[in-house]
Amino acid sequence: MTMRAASFTTLALCATFATGAGAQGLSYDLLTSGTGLGRGGAGETLTFMAAHGQFADGKSRLDITESLSPGGPMGPGTYMIMNTTKGTMTMVDPAKRQYVEMNPGEMAKSAAGLQQAMGGMMKQELSGVRVNLEELGAGETIEGYATLKYRLSQDYTMKTSMMGRTTEMVQHSTTDLWVAPKLDGIMNPMARPAASAATGPMAALTAEVTKAYAKMRPGVMLKSITTSETTTSGRSNKSTMTMTLSNVKRTSISPSVFEVPSGYTKMASPMDALGAASDSLKRAMKRGPKD
Repeated sequence: MTMRAASFTTLALCATFATGAGAQGLSYDLLTSGTGLGRGGAGETLTFMAAHGQFADGKSRLDITESLSPGGPMGPGTYMIMNTTKGTMTMVDPAKRQYVEMNPGEMAKSAAGLQQAMGGMMKQELSGVRVNLEELGAGETIEGYATLKYRLSQDYTMKTSMMGRTTEMVQHSTTDLWVAPKLDGIMNPMARPAASAATGPMAALTAEVTKAYAKMRPGVMLKSITTSETTTSGRSNKSTMTMTLSNVKRTSISPSVFEVPSGYTKMASPMDALGAASDSLKRAMKRGPKD
């Protein structure tokens, strides 16, 4: 998969239960970097995202310190709250005193609905889906924790037809993962894919990847390296993405960390825009062309 797609495919939620005013949790620093992102092509290394993470009682928070989208919804100074019980992801911008609440599962359904409404205007087909997980035995010690190493491979072909033109993208990626079993129960929210059912053209791939991750032993993913190759119209592009956790500490975390401060304004979410676009297109198609 592409660098950006990989990063968003790894968004996940894993829960642990704790009681008390300050729940026992985990704090850490996260760094995601990659090559092949810039206009200079392969060999150029950039920081995709740097953040400070906290996790406790089934909730997680990532405070973004560096990203490729300054001023955007995941720009430096913003933070992201994820709730396993609600299945929601909330983007908070303290500078603007605003927040956006999203449900990834509902967003996927809205996107699929929009594509269906477009009918013959655009069609995407996924084929040749192959996902495989290998357990490679003991990995190196990271952050003082023994790890198990895994290798996840993914292959698929995506054909997109739009306005009479068809393009075909062939994708291959390999991800090496280092998981610390002794940190079982406190998960990095950027690690494993959500178990919710996916819809749309990527549903088959998402389902297979979720099954593969379910075969892994419980634990915290402390490091991953993904190498991807994408071929479109005979042209290939290679990229590498590396995710690492550092400064991993067990600590007591206040529940207020995972709450949006009072007085912040709730903004419309991308899900609202997708739903509105889908409804508008469906109405237009029912009316038909004007005389």
